[in-house]
Amino acid sequence: MSGFPDPALLRETGLLDGPMLAALLAVALGGALRGFTGFGGAMAIVPVLAILFTPREAVAMHAVMEIPGVLQLLPTAVRQADRGTVLPMIAALIAAVPVGVWLLLLVDQDLMRAVISLMVLLMVALLAGNWRYGGPSGRPVSFAVGAAGGVVQGSTGIGGPPIVLMLLALNDAADTMRANVIAMMGSLTLIALPVLWAYGLLSVRVLLVGAISAPVYFGAIYLGSRYYAGGGKALYRRISLATLTVIALSTLAAALFK
Repeated sequence: MSGFPDPALLRETGLLDGPMLAALLAVALGGALRGFTGFGGAMAIVPVLAILFTPREAVAMHAVMEIPGVLQLLPTAVRQADRGTVLPMIAALIAAVPVGVWLLLLVDQDLMRAVISLMVLLMVALLAGNWRYGGPSGRPVSFAVGAAGGVVQGSTGIGGPPIVLMLLALNDAADTMRANVIAMMGSLTLIALPVLWAYGLLSVRVLLVGAISAPVYFGAIYLGSRYYAGGGKALYRRISLATLTVIALSTLAAALFK
């Protein structure tokens, strides 16, 4: 018996009508970003999937396809991460993600598309401007950042921006900074999945798209990781920020002028 999904089932769920190719292209870009920077996958993937399917499905699809990537990146990140920074954030995530998923079920779909796009644009603008955090630090700040990231993750699927901004603003070595980011992004996925399941968002179509996309995502993450190890950071940063800007602006326009 073949392990590939039955074509009849794909037709029934609408996945042979054209969306999958566009989805896989976004998944490949998102995987490369995820592998290189430790984040960025959701920012490239969720806005596109929100147009092709629905924002609710997009959030859940990305969470499903993240599973192999988390297993791929997390072991090394756990060894290199600063636990004093990431553990309070993880504790806050556990409490905040269910709140975000609750908002996902209540908010208008087009409004959610616009929120996703605006979050991406804000993230790109701050990173492009080399913003650095100069305020107080410690557990209260880590808890607050983790809670904000959890709410955003549950409601839009891109909870990385507040978390990544905080971690990038710290004066850590590059490997520690990337490991912190990977640890937090992995935690977002592991915490969000059971919450999405509890709210009934892991439908057959969601699981199919996640399963079909996962090998592409996994391969792109591997290539992104190799590029990081090869030292191509300066060029990749400019390309990734420019690509994310185009995606976010296109998605925002589609949401506002539908």
